[in-house]
Amino acid sequence: MKKKLLCLFLVLIMVLSVALTACSNEDEEAADVDEETGAQTITMRLVTEKKVCNTDEELADYLENECGGDKESQKYLDMLAVKADYDRVEAAFTKITKSKYKVNVDLLFYTEEEYSDMLKVTMEQYAVESKNAELAARALSKYISDYKAAYPEANYPDKRLAIEFYKFFPEYEKYMDLSVYDDEDEEDDTPVFEEQYQENELGIQELVYPATEDSQLDIIYISGREMYNEYVENEWIAALDEYMSTTGKKLGDYITGALLNGVKVDGSTYAIPNNIKIGEYTYMLVNKELFDKYYHNKDAVSNVLDLKYFLDDIKTNETDIAPLAATFKDCIDQFVWYWNIDSTRDSVTKEYSYAINYSNNFSLVGALYGDPQTAGRGLIELGCNNLFLNEEYRNIFLGLKEYEFNGYYAEEGADVENAAVSFVTGDYSIKAQTLENDGVCTVDGTEYYAYVIKYPEADEASLYGNMYAISANSKHTLACMQVLTLLNTNSELRNILQYGILGEDYIINDDTKQLERLNTNYLMKIERTGNCFIAHPEEGNSVDYWENAKKQNNDALINPLLGFDFNEQLKEYDANLDNNLLKYTAELSRQTLEKIEACGDYEELVELVNDKTTGLCKTLEGNPLMYIEGIADAFPLNLIKYTNKLYDTASGGGTDSDGEPIADKSGESPYAVYYSWMQTYGFVPAGK
Repeated sequence: MKKKLLCLFLVLIMVLSVALTACSNEDEEAADVDEETGAQTITMRLVTEKKVCNTDEELADYLENECGGDKESQKYLDMLAVKADYDRVEAAFTKITKSKYKVNVDLLFYTEEEYSDMLKVTMEQYAVESKNAELAARALSKYISDYKAAYPEANYPDKRLAIEFYKFFPEYEKYMDLSVYDDEDEEDDTPVFEEQYQENELGIQELVYPATEDSQLDIIYISGREMYNEYVENEWIAALDEYMSTTGKKLGDYITGALLNGVKVDGSTYAIPNNIKIGEYTYMLVNKELFDKYYHNKDAVSNVLDLKYFLDDIKTNETDIAPLAATFKDCIDQFVWYWNIDSTRDSVTKEYSYAINYSNNFSLVGALYGDPQTAGRGLIELGCNNLFLNEEYRNIFLGLKEYEFNGYYAEEGADVENAAVSFVTGDYSIKAQTLENDGVCTVDGTEYYAYVIKYPEADEASLYGNMYAISANSKHTLACMQVLTLLNTNSELRNILQYGILGEDYIINDDTKQLERLNTNYLMKIERTGNCFIAHPEEGNSVDYWENAKKQNNDALINPLLGFDFNEQLKEYDANLDNNLLKYTAELSRQTLEKIEACGDYEELVELVNDKTTGLCKTLEGNPLMYIEGIADAFPLNLIKYTNKLYDTASGGGTDSDGEPIADKSGESPYAVYYSWMQTYGFVPAGK
């Protein structure tokens, strides 16, 4: 077999010498070199709410397998109608991209269930194609080197040799990329591609667009952080940074910065997130009539602790009104983050895994939020601090506990209908009212002073839930980026993809200015089809819905722990956390909470918390050791390790008799692992 291949190769070498000599003196026709025109065709794969047959082949398969071959069945007729509507929308969509960029877009629609299966199969094919591309590259390299070795006097440039290689090996032609030779100092005899035209039924010359190749993968929909990371890690999608300052420059003006920055991986952009409304505000609502009745100053209020005297008045004078429609935990969660880390060990591998417990239950270690506008990733450090050593925390804790002893809180789970102060989640509309009405908003017919105590937060769903990426295997990255940029900046194109054709699939009511659907055959979910802010608000939403959402997004923060995972970080350490430290800290926190809850009145609690000799803060001076009762007759727990962000296990075990450092083999400090992550990704707040 090897001899046959060698003979074939030598024959091709001889043929090549003749071919190069021949074409060096005369031009070849463009069609002989490349049949592609100057126009481009790309695929865009989308998730739809309807089952769609994208091709005639799929329709034939649907007829056979779903409709029993009966062309008169209602099921088949319904599918014909659906396909016709989706084809009509595709034609309107690609008409715009053709006029803007000479890019024909083949829209391929899948249900959510179909999409994951389709993409899995396609990525398997992609892996095969990648392998074949590598084989083609190696074959080309060998072809060029062998030719030069056989005919050193010919001195033909690599680009010319490459062109002939693909002619003699057409199975590799799909992998042809001559752009790598563009910088060669040579006379380029490569035929220029000429755009091809054909006459349509009206006698008008139309530009011919190439057909898509089998399994061609260009623009794909990405949903979820796990999927995104997998595609980035496997290099299945292209980095887009070189286009973000050119073709995609306008995206920065149209897509919320928190979204664009939030999806970066190691500083690079691999997908364009769909601009959607991020999260919700948490508002503290203070009954305006009651607050004004007792002559309090609304401008002196920023959080629930500033309402002590008002709540006193309500408790004393308004017996039929609840002071607070909230619990102690509802309130303390507005001020503090408690670190709780769950540790599990695999019964087979004996390996540990760790998960952050987001219930925010009481713990001795944690961090204060401070200004709610700074409670975002890169703005706040959720340090693992020994909270009872912090005077500010002790004051917050005692202040909210005083409310509890005074009976201001509602019972957990209680439905409080009439309260002086309550907390609600909502969108920007409440804030908009307060800006227009001197801090006052109206909710369910009642006037309140409203205060933002938590800003919208970009979480995994809002950041990674709906994005478009470009396959790393695509030959048309620039064209794909042009289409994605247009989709996120051009409202006409955006509305076509979401709603269909104005006047046929939907109308805008002249009186209400609101959208009304005429056709439910074409049905897409708005978060999945691009920049929501330049689309018409959906049926039932006010005309300023997206305008308010845009302002809401400008206030949005990124969850401080978004992207952080102890397990991923510990892989770099090839280590575990100090499991005993986690275990005993949790136990000490439990025992501490028992002591707190055992206090019979507020004065007793104050003494327990603040007494430096016998109370919880006896650790204020000297080495902050805390003792766990019932474990080895008072197990000393050194929280210095837990709360040290620079803790180094290499020298954390003390020193030997010679003064040399001893390694701490018990495991890593949780704070050190978290702080290292912040340093690695640039999330350490300024000045920290």
